Amino acid sequence: MINYTLKQLYSFEAVIRLASYTLASKELNITQPAVYMQVQQLQENIGVRLLDISGKKITPTFVGKKLHQAASNIITITEASKLEIENALNPDSGHLQIAVATTANSFTSSLLSKFKQHYPKMTFYLDVTNRRALLENLRKNKADLVIMGEPPKNIPLASKAFMENPLIAIVHPDNILLKKKTISIKDLGQETLLTREVGSGTRITIERFTGLDFNSDIEINSNEAIVEAVQAGLGIGFVSKHSVKLQLKNNIIKQLDVAPFPIIRNWHIVHHKNAELSPIATRFKQFVIDKSN
Repeated sequence: MINYTLKQLYSFEAVIRLASYTLASKELNITQPAVYMQVQQLQENIGVRLLDISGKKITPTFVGKKLHQAASNIITITEASKLEIENALNPDSGHLQIAVATTANSFTSSLLSKFKQHYPKMTFYLDVTNRRALLENLRKNKADLVIMGEPPKNIPLASKAFMENPLIAIVHPDNILLKKKTISIKDLGQETLLTREVGSGTRITIERFTGLDFNSDIEINSNEAIVEAVQAGLGIGFVSKHSVKLQLKNNIIKQLDVAPFPIIRNWHIVHHKNAELSPIATRFKQFVIDKSN
């Protein structure tokens, strides 16, 4: 069985590439005898001659050429992995994998933009998805951090509430309910109710706080689509106020004043309890918490 060490491969690769023990020793910052010893041990481990030396000329044998190619590939991969690990451990750079609820996308993008101004060398991947996928991320520890509404109770998590998340009812500006002095939940029950898919955090909260029965055959799997459906006059929608600030400001939709809305929930920044956060993930988590205070 052939055995060799990284030190032996580094020395051998440098000697072949530079065609000199002296130059190889300078590049590797070790003594020339040390380089020679590593190459000799490599030859002994493999059991064949790897170098042809004629005067000052050094050339690889047939097996030496094959090993040199393999050594070059191994060294390239090793150096790349060193760089990736150094970047990950560097508190000013590194890569951040973050998953967020669709309704949190707008303010999360703003937070990431501000954070990157402080740490321009950092990179990130932002996965905007539904609650089911967020739970999968948490179970399998796929993302460094997750921003979501109510965290699940059946997964061991480290969770911190950082900002209020008001859930409101929205209607088309011409909806007849806006002309009533007082509106009740019973009034909403007579309307077409537009909501997220079964299992979404928004739908679970509305059912818990209002007792409304979503008997409409209209079920929508994105916040943006609910807003567009309300704008088209299809019915009453329920969304996070953070996600429709611009539409409310421009009177494209209206907020319906009906108890118990707004239902105040919280946004949470979450990760698996057993996960060890990288320096950049730790800094972003604290950044999110600090910005909300």
